[in-house]
Amino acid sequence: MGLRYAGLTVGPQTTAAAEKLLKTGESFLPELISGRTHFVFLGGGSLYGVAREAALKMQEMSLSQSEAHHPLEYRHGPISLIDERSLVIMLYHPDTIAEEAAVVADVQAKGARVLGLGGPGDVSLDVEGEAHTEALVCLPLLQLLGESVARRNGLDTLAPRHLTKVVTVA
Repeated sequence: MGLRYAGLTVGPQTTAAAEKLLKTGESFLPELISGRTHFVFLGGGSLYGVAREAALKMQEMSLSQSEAHHPLEYRHGPISLIDERSLVIMLYHPDTIAEEAAVVADVQAKGARVLGLGGPGDVSLDVEGEAHTEALVCLPLLQLLGESVARRNGLDTLAPRHLTKVVTVA
């Protein structure tokens, strides 16, 4: 609804694109997460918030080390944590694909696997739909990623540790 308030179209193409990405990506998830315990979500512009949300969901659901950054800031220090246990999820922004692909090459050289949504990676998936709806299209697959890691770790995502369905302030 926020996109509609901003005057952007969100129609059936976006829903169809999200379902397609979810079904396509679902088959890759078990192999992608195998041996991975560190999850990095990178997204710039309109995709930064979705990267943050995906990292939070990964933490909540799977109790895994998870972080989110703007891709063009990632080389400054956080990249020092990358190794063969890392899975980087790059949410490519249409305006900065070349710069973000260079970051992907750096993390791959350090041992990480990369899920590229909208650009290059060890697994690369196209992000379709109406203009400016990339975040909505990617969100279901990102949530399934967190669920998949939780299941692999033997966790029940319907009863996350130390969390309640509603947060109240006393």
